[in-house]
Amino acid sequence: MKNKQKQLRLRDVSDVIYLIGGRWKSAILASLCDKEKRFNELQKDLKGITARTLIRELKFLEQNMLITKKEKDRNSYYTLSEHGKTLEPLIESIAAWAQQHRKLILEQKDDNLIFADSEF
Repeated sequence: MKNKQKQLRLRDVSDVIYLIGGRWKSAILASLCDKEKRFNELQKDLKGITARTLIRELKFLEQNMLITKKEKDRNSYYTLSEHGKTLEPLIESIAAWAQQHRKLILEQKDDNLIFADSEF
């Protein structure tokens, strides 16, 4: 692979990690793959997230056109945007990989191996 192509690939991967990485962004997106949800429904799905953090992450995802916020009946509803829906296959692939990885790690029976918070 040429150096320029390698640099572009690294940039592209970094962009994706910036957009959906971190503890909560990908979990929010995965939660919204099912259906639109109210703020409280999202907070219930994402055990351990504070309201302040959820607000911040939702604003970030909305600014980056991955989710949309709709107001109806004096409630805010969040859903994946059309652009955000293009992430669904990636989220499904990540989930499938994670299941395989978790199984592999559990087979090792090593207490030093760490998983993400298992509260989900």
